[in-house]
Amino acid sequence: MKALWIVLGVVGLMLVVLLLIGGSYIGAKNTMVQKNEAVTQAYAQVDVVQQRRLDLIPNLVASVKGYVAEESTVLTNIANARAAITSAPDRASSIQANAKMDVALGPFFRLQEQYPNLKGNEQFIRLTDELAGTENRIAVERQRYNRTLEDYNVYIRQFPNSIWANFAGFHYRDEYFKGNPENSTAPKVDFSK
Repeated sequence: MKALWIVLGVVGLMLVVLLLIGGSYIGAKNTMVQKNEAVTQAYAQVDVVQQRRLDLIPNLVASVKGYVAEESTVLTNIANARAAITSAPDRASSIQANAKMDVALGPFFRLQEQYPNLKGNEQFIRLTDELAGTENRIAVERQRYNRTLEDYNVYIRQFPNSIWANFAGFHYRDEYFKGNPENSTAPKVDFSK
């Protein structure tokens, strides 16, 4: 009789352990699904504001072309960067293409300084204000996306979540928006001209 109680106790203990492990797995998997969806949603929001920029660019280019025919290289670079973004097949390619757009827009904003009449054009002013606001929105949404992705990556790499993540097929994602290496060098300002 005593042996039966011992066997029942061991079986009961095993059931409790299995229930705890199963509960841990289910809870962790549900959280990973939620965090994965949050990353996808955050990227979708980045995509929305980047699309706004893409929609503004043709109007800006048309506005500037009337004033700045000789600066076609700048406008061509912007158009090429826009084309690369619209044809990006995946998230990583889109992130790289948007980084190139960030670089291409720098010289465009410097055109304002070289062409005072362009700065006085109402449509150009409105469009550049819209673009500047959009650039700020993009920066904010990219930062939110990076934080959401970091939260996901930290969660799936912590113990015991790392075990459940591998078991459930959730993996580390290195799809962060990063600063452009070309921006690491400060521009040289020369007032002697």
